[in-house]
Amino acid sequence: MTNINPNRIKFYQFLNDDFSLESFESWVYENKELENIIPEDHYNDLLAINFKSGEIKNFIKSIVKKHFDWTEFEKWRTIELLKNIKSGKIEIVLATRKLRELYLEQEEEIKRPFLTIGLAIGYESELDNCPIESEYKQWNSDALKKQLEPVEWYRNRILEEVEKELNELLNPEIKIIDLGEIVNIKHLHDTFAERLYFPEFYGNNWDAFWDSISGIVEMPKSLTLINWEKFEKTFKKDSKILKEIIEDYNNLNSEKKIKTVGNTV
Repeated sequence: MTNINPNRIKFYQFLNDDFSLESFESWVYENKELENIIPEDHYNDLLAINFKSGEIKNFIKSIVKKHFDWTEFEKWRTIELLKNIKSGKIEIVLATRKLRELYLEQEEEIKRPFLTIGLAIGYESELDNCPIESEYKQWNSDALKKQLEPVEWYRNRILEEVEKELNELLNPEIKIIDLGEIVNIKHLHDTFAERLYFPEFYGNNWDAFWDSISGIVEMPKSLTLINWEKFEKTFKKDSKILKEIIEDYNNLNSEKKIKTVGNTV
């Protein structure tokens, strides 16, 4: 995401509440480059709009949707959130709530969120009764310590998944999917659809899987399916089908490959 035009990032920062209204307004008036990236009529509307209006955010949102790439914005703010969680700028309980909020917003806006459902939804429910830092003063020390116990149980696991998903977003050409966590074939297809950004109409069957990886979506250069041995033992019929599909895919592609690895990466 390092090649995003800095002017677009300012719009993204404003929509993400990382750039104050006053600072954004001053930036718009001072930045003459905007008339080169926004059509003249919309640029003039931007200069003329009342920035104190309650509709300013919706107006900026409409500009981004018409003239930029909304999916780029959603990916950018996903990366920013994961970076802030990884660095400790956002404490764990609040982080789980922000991850869930972002996931649900992206479900509505782009259908396929950039976060996995496990990271975005699973932990928030586990830590639902834990207070965030601003609420600590409402608890006595012993009760607070007890209430925060689940945070310590899940902290490392959450941070590991945050780092993993951040790395994949920053390095989209390399992706790893763990087949050892699959519970049934529907779950397998849902996982492929989520992690490889299959279209919303994906049919959850092997013909649809082949159509998706062979021409509908942009596949990573390297896709590694780990814990293959466990998957193969559990789902003998479907693992055989998937293995044949992988062989056909690899035979057709010289630069992009899918590989399977036993119980370790």
